[in-house]
Amino acid sequence: MTTENAKWKQHIVKGLVVFLILIVCLSVLQWFIIKELFGFGTDMVKETLIQQAPEGVDRRDIEATFDRVKTAGMQLPFSFLAGKISLGKIRTAGRYAIEANDDEVWDANEINTLLQMMDASVGVKRDIQ
Repeated sequence: MTTENAKWKQHIVKGLVVFLILIVCLSVLQWFIIKELFGFGTDMVKETLIQQAPEGVDRRDIEATFDRVKTAGMQLPFSFLAGKISLGKIRTAGRYAIEANDDEVWDANEINTLLQMMDASVGVKRDIQ
């Protein structure tokens, strides 16, 4: 009986090791997918805002803000753990962007407010002009 129990334990340990390796590989893959989606999303929103920005909005501010957010996002999860990015503030800014663009038209005040919210998510203080 002792040898049978030892064999079962060996099989269970081997199965758990394979399972652990599989989970680690999937976690790394998921991390890269999340980073790529975050970068794609920030680039897409940045380009849309630049194209739709009315007078009174500096397009360089849009680029600089979204580049800062993208840089912090590409360093996830370390930037989150170090407090360099607030995902809650980004979520709030996203909700604001959806509500502000309900009429599918951006005005200067809405874009400047969104930029201020995005800058706050990465710890940059910015005044609305």
